[in-house]
Amino acid sequence: MNDFRDNRPMQWLRRLFHRHVPRIPDALWRDCVARLPFLQRLPPHDLERLKRLCEALLDKKTFTSAGGLELTDEIAVLIALQASLPVLNLTLDLYDDMAGIIVYPAAFVVPQSEMDEAGVVHEWRAPVSGEALDAGGAVVLSWEDVEASDAPGYNVVIHEFAHKIDMGDGGANGCPPFLADYHRDIGPQAWQREFTAAYEDFTRQVDALDRQLPDDFDENDDVHASLHEALFAELPLDPYAASHPAEFFAVASEAFFVLPQPLADAYPEIYRLLSRYYRQDPLGAARHDAS
Repeated sequence: MNDFRDNRPMQWLRRLFHRHVPRIPDALWRDCVARLPFLQRLPPHDLERLKRLCEALLDKKTFTSAGGLELTDEIAVLIALQASLPVLNLTLDLYDDMAGIIVYPAAFVVPQSEMDEAGVVHEWRAPVSGEALDAGGAVVLSWEDVEASDAPGYNVVIHEFAHKIDMGDGGANGCPPFLADYHRDIGPQAWQREFTAAYEDFTRQVDALDRQLPDDFDENDDVHASLHEALFAELPLDPYAASHPAEFFAVASEAFFVLPQPLADAYPEIYRLLSRYYRQDPLGAARHDAS
């Protein structure tokens, strides 16, 4: 693995690291912002605050490359930029439970386990695009999947950092920590009630669609894949949100920032709660820009 502080391409960051909080060159910042269409809703003063937050995150956390990836300024800034967006109106303290960020060139393989209804634990290894490790662990990302963040509603960086926020008061369970300085208008009981109801409703929808797939469904079969895409296209969230309450929160968070309208249409209370939690209103900003 390569640490960004010793990586040759990151000359501006290495040069300034021991003197000041690193300043991102303006041209690099503009290029990174331009690559993320969902940032266009932010007014200039918010973008400037986001830049300072991004610089602080780069200063506080170690970026490490793995799997032969050459870690560049652009990679570090693009990831830090997207990681900073959820806490734009909150605090970087929500990422205290994070050792650093590890970036692979593409999907990486991690051990998986699951207990079936009979109590038997099944273990296997599978490629993943991102992972947030609890108990002070790192956020691990696939750069190939980070670059795919322009896909509708998909953002692996926001997804994994939402998990890190969720882990702030223990393991990820879909109920993030409520901070006294920011979240006095959110009732934990109301949060649990609304998220549980939305998660159960979404799970029912996914289960109903799953039953329409062939018993021998194979995602590598073109016909089966086309049927799956057609069936699940109208869902307001990626079906992965049905796998666990923590995944519902993380998928809803990435949709909130990247493609909020379907989420708001299907689950207006979830959109409202996320807006209160993150202290941002992407749809309100879009309506303001259009007026």
